[in-house]
Amino acid sequence: MAEKQSKYKSGPMDASRAAAPKDMLMIFYLIFKTLLPAAVEVCEIMLGKETANKLKAIPLSNDTVRRRIEDLTADTESQFMDRLRSCEQFALQLDESTDIASVAQLIVLVRYPWEGGILEDLLFCKEVPGRTTGEEIFRLLDAFMTVAGLNWPKMCGCLHGWCGGDYGPTEWGYCTDKGSQPKVMATRCMLHRQALASKGMEPDLHSVLNTVVTAVNFVKSRALQSCLFGQLCREMDAGHDALLYHSEVGLLSRSKVLQRVFELRSEMTEFMRENKPDIAEFFSDLEFIAELAYLANIFNLLNCLNLSIQGGYASILEVSNKITGFMKKTELWRRRLQDGETDMFPQLAAFLRTNSLSVAIVSEVASSHLAALREHFSSFFSDVNTDVWDWVCDPFAAAATSGLSGRAEEELVDLSCDRTLKARFQQVPCADFWPSLSREYPELTAEAMRILLPFPTTCLCELSFSTLTAIKTKYRARLHVENDLRVCLSSITPRIEKLCSERQAHLSH
Repeated sequence: MAEKQSKYKSGPMDASRAAAPKDMLMIFYLIFKTLLPAAVEVCEIMLGKETANKLKAIPLSNDTVRRRIEDLTADTESQFMDRLRSCEQFALQLDESTDIASVAQLIVLVRYPWEGGILEDLLFCKEVPGRTTGEEIFRLLDAFMTVAGLNWPKMCGCLHGWCGGDYGPTEWGYCTDKGSQPKVMATRCMLHRQALASKGMEPDLHSVLNTVVTAVNFVKSRALQSCLFGQLCREMDAGHDALLYHSEVGLLSRSKVLQRVFELRSEMTEFMRENKPDIAEFFSDLEFIAELAYLANIFNLLNCLNLSIQGGYASILEVSNKITGFMKKTELWRRRLQDGETDMFPQLAAFLRTNSLSVAIVSEVASSHLAALREHFSSFFSDVNTDVWDWVCDPFAAAATSGLSGRAEEELVDLSCDRTLKARFQQVPCADFWPSLSREYPELTAEAMRILLPFPTTCLCELSFSTLTAIKTKYRARLHVENDLRVCLSSITPRIEKLCSERQAHLSH
C-alpha cells in the first residue's frame, strides 16, 4: 500500500510540473515521451524488471495529469481564499488580452497582507464573453467576488491596464460604488503613462527616428538584405552583425534599435551607399549622427526608468519617487546641456569629442526636447502627489499629516516615540514594517496599508499573460487555462500529503 501511495504521490508532483510555464512544458513532454521509456530500459538492464515496472506505474496519462492539476488548483485556491477572506484589506490589478484562440482573457491579481508581510497572487483568470468594456469586465469581477464570498468594502485599490479615455460612473463607478469605500485608489498603469509621456518629440528628432526606422525596415524586410548586411558587418569587424526591429508595442525596443544603429552607423553608411543613396546621406551627416546619439542616450535613460519601476511588491510611493526624480533630472540635464556639458549622455559626448564638434550642434533641439519631456511627464502624472504620505515613508520624521483620523494621529505620535521600532524601521522595508504593527497600532496600520497595497503598474499582469501564452499554444487552443495558470503563478504550496491522504491509490490512475 505504501508503494501504491508513493506512486500516487508522484502524480500531483508531475502534474504541477506539467502546468509549469515556458520551457517546462516541452521538458515534461520530452520526459514523458522519451526519457521515461529510456529510464525504464536502463533500470531493467541495471536493476531488473521489478524496478523497471515501478517506473512504468507512475501515472502520466493526459487525463490523469489533468485531474491532478485540478486537485492542485482546488487545494491552492482553497488556501488562498481562506487567507483573502480573513484579510481586512486587499488591492486588485486587472487587465485583459486575447489569446491564441482569439478569446479575450481577463486576469486579475490581488495584493493582501498576510502574517506580517504583503503577498501577491492570482485571483482568477476568466474568459470575457461578448464585449470587453469596462462595465462588462467589472460585472464579471463582481460575479466572482459574490461567489467567492469576498467583501467589496475591503478593496482599497484597483489598477487597470487601459490608458485611453476616462472611465466615468458607468465603468469605474460600478467598482467603487460596490465597495462603498471613499478611499478606494483607482489608478492607471504608470508604465503605460510613462511610455505615452515619452512619445512626443521635436520634429527634427522625429525625422531622425523615422529615417532610422526606414533604414532598419529596408535591411530587415528581406532575408537577402539581412544576410548581406551581416556579411558586411563581419568583414568590417563590427561588434554586431544584425539590426533590431522597432516596435511600438514593445516599450523597450526604441532605445535598443537606436543604440544598435548608432553602433553600426559606419556599416549602415557603406551598405546604404550601394542600395539607398538617399538614406546613406543621412548617415554621413554629422548633425544627424549627433541627434541619433542623443536619442539613443535619452531613450536608454527612459528604459532604465521603465525597468526600475517594474517588478513585484513595488508600491505607488516607490514608483512615484522614481518618476519625480526623473522629472527633476530632465531639468538638470537641460541646464547642463546649455552650459556645454554632455557627460550625462556618454555616446553623444564620445561622438562630439571624436569628431571635434561643439555641443551647439545639438544643444538647441535636445534642450527643447528635454523641456517638452518634463512637461509631458507633469501632464501624465499630474494626479500623483505623495507628499501627504511622507509619514508612511518615515513615521519618525514626518512633520505633518493630513487625512488621518484622530485615533490614527494619536497612534502615529505613539509610534514616533518608540525607539525600538525606530531601530527596526531602519532595517526592514516599509512593506514588511507596517503589516507587523497591525495589533499594536490597528488604525494607523490600516491607513498605511491603503497606500502600500495598491499596485502601481500592470507588469505582473503582463508576466501572467506571457505565462498564459506559453501554456495555451496553437496545439492546446481549446484549453481552459485557469487551472494551469493558478498552479504556475500561485505562491501557495499545494498540500501534497493532504491530497494523497484523501485519495485511494490505484495503479490505473
